[in-house]
Amino acid sequence: MQILKSFLTERPPSTGKTTLVHQILTNDKNFNPIFINCRSGQFDSPENVYNSLSRQFKTFFDKQKEYLKNLPNFEMGFKANIPDFELSSTKKEKEEITFAKIANALPDWNFWNSYKLPQPILVIDEANRFSRLGNSLNGGQELLKSFLDWLVLNTKEQKSFHAILTSSDSFFLDWIINDLSKKEAEEYFEKHVLPRYECKELEGKFDQVCKITGTRMLIIDMYVGEYERSKGKLADRDFSVYELEYDKLYCGLNPNELHPYKSRPPLWKDDDLIKTMEAIVNAKNQGYILERELIKEIGSKQVNSLINYNFLHRRPTKRFAYDIKCLSNEAILTAMNMPSVRAMEDHLSLVSSNKK
Repeated sequence: MQILKSFLTERPPSTGKTTLVHQILTNDKNFNPIFINCRSGQFDSPENVYNSLSRQFKTFFDKQKEYLKNLPNFEMGFKANIPDFELSSTKKEKEEITFAKIANALPDWNFWNSYKLPQPILVIDEANRFSRLGNSLNGGQELLKSFLDWLVLNTKEQKSFHAILTSSDSFFLDWIINDLSKKEAEEYFEKHVLPRYECKELEGKFDQVCKITGTRMLIIDMYVGEYERSKGKLADRDFSVYELEYDKLYCGLNPNELHPYKSRPPLWKDDDLIKTMEAIVNAKNQGYILERELIKEIGSKQVNSLINYNFLHRRPTKRFAYDIKCLSNEAILTAMNMPSVRAMEDHLSLVSSNKK
């Protein structure tokens, strides 16, 4: 499971992450996936949001009829709550039909477990296209907020279904919670992660842990989990995210051998990546480099190619730089995560020793 989690969160675009999610959830008898693909425009307007949600959940319940035929009260309640899924004339009526009535028709997880039925799990592919809905003039921003609130309500509070949002666009990281401030990350580490793993040995040691994990919640969680499983003997270089980043950089230093995706071969040479790693490592305390400065050093095509292959993360605005104090209003570049910075340091050390 940890390998799968690492693959889904750290691998470059177009390497089969969405296909893997689709295959696992479809083949696993413990889940009943409900797929919505934003590529097909299912979330680009309020009307399409209502249509997509109602159609997919209606299909879900239709598939359960055979299982539920001996549960007349449940089916009758479902029919009363969601009669036809037809679009209504006003936005408020539409919202009530989809969000509220779908939620009311869904039992919590205990229901599915008690009857040994697969749990519903909502999978939304290309979730980065939510931005189109948020930018629409016809009430899209308000609807997007309502939808995200609805997801939180049904996944965390009412426990009606699971939800997975997938995206092939790394810029999706800009508008979801990614890296926390150090203060927030330490609080998450001390109050939530350590108690969950019953790991008292790392209490008060976030400054040390942060040097390999950074402030990203997922990576912090993975590190503590691996630390516990290793019985406190986890070396930084044995941390799975570090290993993934180190191997990725090794491949990046041999760009001609990289398998191109989307018919776009890598446009950088090994020296370009070395200069990039040097810039990132030299600015480690600052936490970022200016995009225009790196473009001057290696060229715009090379920089864009490194971004497309997820060797660099581009932040177009400082509004989302929770983990660094950025005074510039220009686009900035960072490593993909803190383990990547550590891997860059080790690669540069190896390059330096080979030159001697």
